Amino acid sequence: MTKLALIFTLLFGAQTFTQGQQPILDSLETQVLHAKHDSEKVDLLNELSNRYLAYQPQKSKRYAEEAVQLSQTVGYKRGEAIALNRLGEYEFRQSNYAKAVEVTTASLKLAEQVKDSATMAMAYRVLGNINTFGFKRFDQALQYQLKAITIYEKLNDKKNIASFCGNITWIYGTTGQNLEEGHRLADRGIQLSDSLNDYQLLSYNYNSKGLLFVKQNQPDSALKYFQRSNTIAIKSNDFAVIAYNKSLIGGIHLNKGDFKTAIDWFNQSTHESQELNLREVLKDSYYGLARSYAGLSNYQRAYHYHLLYDELSSTILNWETTQKALITELEFAEEKREAKIAELELANKQARQEKIIYTIFFGVLLVSLLVIVMLVTKNNRQRFETNRLLQEKNKEIELQNERLKQTNAVKDKLFSIISHDLRTPLASLKGLLAMVLRHDISDKEFKELGPKLNNLVIGTNETLENLFQWSHSQMNGWSHHPKAINLCDLTDRCIALFAESAKAKGIQLYSTITKEQTALADENQLELIIRNLINNAIKFTHNGGQVVLAAHADGNTIAIEVADTGIGMDEDQVRNLFRKKEIQTTRGTQGEKGTGLGLQLCKEMVENNSGTITVTSTAGKGSVFTVRLKASG
Repeated sequence: MTKLALIFTLLFGAQTFTQGQQPILDSLETQVLHAKHDSEKVDLLNELSNRYLAYQPQKSKRYAEEAVQLSQTVGYKRGEAIALNRLGEYEFRQSNYAKAVEVTTASLKLAEQVKDSATMAMAYRVLGNINTFGFKRFDQALQYQLKAITIYEKLNDKKNIASFCGNITWIYGTTGQNLEEGHRLADRGIQLSDSLNDYQLLSYNYNSKGLLFVKQNQPDSALKYFQRSNTIAIKSNDFAVIAYNKSLIGGIHLNKGDFKTAIDWFNQSTHESQELNLREVLKDSYYGLARSYAGLSNYQRAYHYHLLYDELSSTILNWETTQKALITELEFAEEKREAKIAELELANKQARQEKIIYTIFFGVLLVSLLVIVMLVTKNNRQRFETNRLLQEKNKEIELQNERLKQTNAVKDKLFSIISHDLRTPLASLKGLLAMVLRHDISDKEFKELGPKLNNLVIGTNETLENLFQWSHSQMNGWSHHPKAINLCDLTDRCIALFAESAKAKGIQLYSTITKEQTALADENQLELIIRNLINNAIKFTHNGGQVVLAAHADGNTIAIEVADTGIGMDEDQVRNLFRKKEIQTTRGTQGEKGTGLGLQLCKEMVENNSGTITVTSTAGKGSVFTVRLKASG
């Protein structure tokens, strides 16, 4: 639950809205109508946007958008930078991270142009929040937050210093690092907030203190600070932090096993989160309700809330959102590099002009020949260095473009597999479960559908596991943690997983591997290899067939065999089986569908464990896949 803290503990810096401030808001709106200068009107709109942000976000957005349009019309860059920052805050609170990065980066660029350090600090804070919560890049987030608090320390801005104490405390609490420093900062934030009589900041800093105790597994201390945070938040009408605190309190009761109390807190948080469109809080409250109802064995309600959690999770942060945000940051860095290159080109142009001047005066200023030669030589060196830098930058840009192309290729393949190979089984599974929930089928019919349901679950699970392993290898390469593995125990686990699938087709599935037979390999990767080979063998074996696992030592190696009496392959199929560069799908004897990733993953993982995989097959009689690995001991 602690990851929700970004919505509140990292949103410090907004103006406090209390019950007594409505007259102030009314006054500001009146002043907007009677503003004599456009820049004055922009500042008033930004102030209104800031004050409405915590409790009426849509109204805050409208004021910020109006401020942006007016600022651009009159050329008021500082006002535009602040308005864009307000929009960045709004999009961030709505979990629209890509849009938040885009507008906040634009705000930072304008603030740098006008040298407005306070607005720069505001932008650093939002970018830090996005990197903390949206992308989990805590080192980058900490750099942004430290830049911001350094600026506010110089400005002696106690209000924003108090807010950033909470921001940095949250990062330390999430990563589990510098917890002692986190407590020091939280206590400082509490002291400053209390001295300023700022209830909103005080409630946030109490919340941060509670989060540190959650991380240190001290639930009673955490509850004390969350309750204090809620009491103070009520005074400031900050309904968002109230909803969040209730979700955290529900999580503590859930971990204690007090499921009914947890459900009560999660329900309160869910209702308030829906009204404020706090999607992150709502998502985790759904998840807490699912776990709580499961703890009470009310699986129907647990399943309902788990579906709501899955649906909301998929809309908040997907692959394209992350890529768009990262590309926006890359484009900003690219613009800075291009500006540097432009400066170098200008310097090169000036050098050429100087060379022409020296040439014209060569005959007249013979006595200065030595000086001219030295200057020309210096300018040539600068030009050479400039060209070298340009070439380096071009190579760097080409490399970055290639990486982006590879990333997009992996993304497209993932989306293709998800669209074509996961949607159908999940739709079937959803349909079967819907029929059960509606009581459209009897218990007898459900038992008859049991094997089919089991096959759908196993097939979908294998697809997801293969998909995860393949995408991870494409992005990060294979990890490798070899150890001595008891092959009998490992293969027994794999056989148990596919026992129902084999039984459904009347296939005999068994192993002759003994307890004494071991191999040296990465256990997770070897288990995935064996699972894929068994899955393929069952898929391509007719009803009533046989799938047998065996192993035999061969010097310093051990050979693991998966043999079946299935449809087999001809010589061309065997020869090209492991040469395919494209992922292809082949249906089984009963139309079973897969992603085509299985054998490709097997080959890559076997080679990652310094082994080999081969196949012998006869069309119509069956196949034998053999994996050779180092023997342990």
